[in-house]
Formats: sequence, C-alpha cells, structure tokens
Amino acid sequence: MQMVFNLRINNFSLCISILGFIVLSGCGGGSDSSFNSEPATSSETEFLSVIEVERIIAQAVDVSQRLGEKSTIAVSDRVGNILGVYRMYGTSGVVDNGFNVILSTGKGVTGGLEGAAVPEPLAAISKAITGAYLSSSGNAFTTRTASFIVQEHYIPGLINFPSGPLFGVQFSQLPCGDFVGHTDSVSIGPKRSPLGLSADPGGFPLYKNGKVVGGVGVVTRSDGVYSIDLDPIDIDRDMEEIIAQSSTAGFSTPSGIRADKITAGGFTLRFSDSDSLILTSTETDLITASNQVVGELISVPGFKSLSAIEAGTAFGEASSGYQRAPQSHPLSSISAVFLVDELGENRFPPINSSLPTVANGGLTEGEVEQILSSSLNLASTVRAQIRIPIGSGAQVTATIVDVSGKILGMARLSDGPVFGTDVSLQKARTAVFFSKPTDVDIPDEYSNRFDFSTGSAFSARAIGNLHRPFFPDGIIGNSNGPLSTDIAQWSPFNVGLQLDLVAGKIVSVLSGNNPTSCTEQPVGIDNGIQIFPGGVPIFRGDILVGGIGVSGDGVDQDDMISFLGLHRASVISNSGYGNAPASIRADRVSGGETGDLLRYVQCPQSPFVDSDQQKVCDGI
Repeated sequence: MQMVFNLRINNFSLCISILGFIVLSGCGGGSDSSFNSEPATSSETEFLSVIEVERIIAQAVDVSQRLGEKSTIAVSDRVGNILGVYRMYGTSGVVDNGFNVILSTGKGVTGGLEGAAVPEPLAAISKAITGAYLSSSGNAFTTRTASFIVQEHYIPGLINFPSGPLFGVQFSQLPCGDFVGHTDSVSIGPKRSPLGLSADPGGFPLYKNGKVVGGVGVVTRSDGVYSIDLDPIDIDRDMEEIIAQSSTAGFSTPSGIRADKITAGGFTLRFSDSDSLILTSTETDLITASNQVVGELISVPGFKSLSAIEAGTAFGEASSGYQRAPQSHPLSSISAVFLVDELGENRFPPINSSLPTVANGGLTEGEVEQILSSSLNLASTVRAQIRIPIGSGAQVTATIVDVSGKILGMARLSDGPVFGTDVSLQKARTAVFFSKPTDVDIPDEYSNRFDFSTGSAFSARAIGNLHRPFFPDGIIGNSNGPLSTDIAQWSPFNVGLQLDLVAGKIVSVLSGNNPTSCTEQPVGIDNGIQIFPGGVPIFRGDILVGGIGVSGDGVDQDDMISFLGLHRASVISNSGYGNAPASIRADRVSGGETGDLLRYVQCPQSPFVDSDQQKVCDGI
C-alpha cells in the first residue's frame, strides 16, 4: 500500500510517495497552515469528572464487545493520575487474574526488555499516560505517533535516513525515577509511567474545549503483544487502536492539531490508522463501566490504590502540581508555570549550587534565576516545530542542575507538553554526567569503546550521536555508535547504555517494587539519561558547574533554547559562567570508526517568530 508524506518547504509543497522508492511531485494536502481545532478556553480548569471517565470506559467496553474483544482500559488525567482501570473478563465470562502482554518488536531480537512479560493493566496505563504527556493545546500525539519517531530510521524502514527525532524518549517518565511522583492516589503530578512512554498503537489523548485533559489506553487479550509499528507505510487494522479511538467520542482531538497535520524533519507525522474504522458506541447506560456483567474496575498496586473511578485534577491548579507564576513574578508576563506542592508553593525555586559550592564557583541562586528567565523568554519568541498554528511560539520546560544532578531550578511555559518536564531534567543531567572531568562511570562494554576521560564537554545531542545503532546516524553498513547495541540486536526495547543503566529497576517495578532511583551506581542520573538534543553543560571558565536541559516543541528548538538561552544569561550576568569553551566541546571529537566528528548543538534556520535573523548560534 502506498503512503504519502507531505514535505513543506517555505511556500512550496512536495510529496514523498513511498512504494519501494522515492518520487517527488507536486501535491496538495498534508500539513497546511490552517488551524481547524476548537479554540482553547481562557480558563485552565478543564478536567475529567467521574461521570466522564465512566463514559470513556463504557464506550471502550461497548466497542470491545461489538468487536468480540476482551480489553483492559485505562484512563489518566493530564499529569498521569490514573482515574480508572477496567478489565473485561476472559472468554469464560468469569473473574480471572488477567493476563500478560509480551514486549516484542517482532524483529527476532534478544536482550534488553525484548520478551519481558508485563501485566496488561501496566501496558494500558503506559499507553494512556503517553497520549496525555505527548500532547498539548497545539499538538496531539498518539502512541502510533510515538512509534513513528523513536525508531532507528525516520521514516521507519527508509534506509540511510537518520533516527527518529525523539529517539530514546520511550525511556522517560520511568517508574523508578526520583523526579516523577510515585503515589498511587490522585495527587500532584507529574506521575510515573510503568513502562516509560509507549509506542504501541492504542493510546490517545483526551480533550475538552481544546485543552488536553488526559489520555486513554487499551490492551486486548487477542493481541497480547506490546510492540511498535515497524511498517508505517501500510494501514493497519489494529483492534486496540480502534477501541481506544472509538472511546474518545466526546473527548476527541481537535482536527487541526492532530499529528498528521504537523511536520517534523519535513515529513508529516502519523496519528491513527483507524479513522475510517471507528465505531460509534451505542452505550447509554454509563453504569456498565462499573458493574459486574462483562468485567470490573480494578486497583493496580503502585499506580491506582482504589478500584473506583476518580476525577482528574485541573491542570494549572495546585492540585495538578503545575501552577502559573504569581503576577508579582518576573516570568508571569510570559505565562510561566512552576511545579508546585499541594499548597501551591514552588517545588524547585532557584537555589545555590551544592556541587560545586558557590564558594568554589558553583551557580548562585541569582544566576540560576537568570538562566531560567533568559531561556524561557527566548523560547517565547522561538518558532515551534510541532505546534499548530504554524508560527506559534515554543512551549518548553527548562531545568538547571548542578554537577551532582541536583535540581537548582525548573520552570516552564504554560502549554508545554508534560513529557518535557522529566525529559528536560534527563537532558540536563546527561550533559553534566558525561562532561565530568573524571572517568565516566558506565559499564566496561561501553567505556572500552569510547574514552570519556579526555575532559571534553558533551551535549545531549553529542551523547545521542554516540548512541545511534549506526555511526554516522542512519548510514547502513557502518558499525553502531559506542553507546548503542549492534543493529543486529537493536530495537526500541534494546537500545544500549540508556536502557542498560535502568533496566534492572524497571523490571523491579514490574515485579511489584517501588524504587525511587533508576540507577544503583552511578549517581546523579537517577531518572535515567536522554539521547536526543536539548541539553548542554554549564561552565565557569574551564570548570564544569552544572547543566541546562530544555524540552518541548522540537529538538532543534530545544537545542537552541538551551545553548543560546545560557549564552544570553551569561552576557546579562557577566559573572563568568556560560557555555563550554569552544576548544573542549564534543564537536572536536571523533565518535566512531569512521572518524566523523560529533555534533554539539544545531540551531534551526529562521528560528524566530518576530524576526528573520539567521545563524543565531554562530560564534558563541
């Protein structure tokens, strides 16, 4: 079957028609600049009520019955609180203990998490959280979208194309992290996901009045596999996706912000293969969602303590964990948002560095505040990549850490996707961890392939280069990067160092444990590392003093905001901190057997919504 991807360059549209070869021709459709979604309300108090969660589950149950499927359905709010999990009974129609799904890409790969058995409620929860976390009022991504952007090539299956733009994001929001919430009751977020972010079709965001309020995930007993779509060129008939998308009736994605209206790297993203297969639920008795006829509401230890349906939190209110900066705060003019506790107090206000101490050159509270301010003010002027309408300013989270990985400050813009909160911290910690002047403490199988003791400064992009299954990225026939698994055994469940650092703790969670760090040793990367762009180390002279990570509306945008935002802050503060000296940056370092150099940052062309300035990162 032929799939057409739209390529938009300035005011011209081309189509890439993939049918074993590439053809360029003029065509219409694709990611046009019109904005057809419902406008977001001025209020930020949208949330899922108990009756609305019940309705979503009831619609999924009804459609599952009509398709002859036995499903497990999970619904989350925007910050990852699990509001309801419903398990349909087995084929005998009696209560059972559920079933496991198997993590498998179908590539015959062994190692990593391939072949692991996972209780189906945890898989459904991961899908629901993914739909909620990847989406915003300006973009709506599904688990199918995630599948499209995390594989070894982008577009999956096209040889000699680089890896997906969010390659590695599946190992964020991890269940063992020290940052995401671990409580199994409805409370402040963001909450952890049992399997990180999911790339298995069957997870969708939920919307009310143009605002994302949660996500729904579906796992069916007949499928039994938690996987990815290796062949996005064909159109699948995926029962989990049909049921999940059908269940969103009344809470569906505004048409203008779907992933298939958004481009990344010149290609239109994927949203769903099931648009023409949706069934309209005939269910009117909402009690079906909680009675004992075809299934039951269940508790899920570690993720949902009550079997009863609960209401979600209103994003933007203290109960959600995210709240706008007070009007007296300098960042209120750009609608900045802080992570807060139940009382509305900022959880991560700017503080002095602990390692190094201020007396030894560490960042001061005022310097941290300036870096956050410069980065977020810059972001508000940057043209977002994955946001509709075209020309919108980027919505991101920025996080500052010291050399120990301790959070020195965190802030975000109001509509940044929630996944960027944890990811921004991962990126900052990754840049610091690999830029330390002493030996980097990683397993020998990786450190023997690359020497980190040379005193170079590594960005998240550079670490991503080293972590690709081909080096240079995407080029068939080349060996894997020194931090990656060989392509013969590579899969999104077996990526190399990123997974190996945390795999033991993930498996521990699946066995019922509740660790609050993803690593035993080394310390300082307790929520795992991240291997796509948007994080740089912070130096004072030639001394490493911290790192900044940015995540939200496009990887090149993230790169520029972290790098240029830090530079602008350093100019204002004029106290000696800033980007790493050019002489020690990783773009002076060869990353593999080919001798090719790593990349440090990549700033987009024409990056600003309010000017035509070019080459904005040159000379820094």
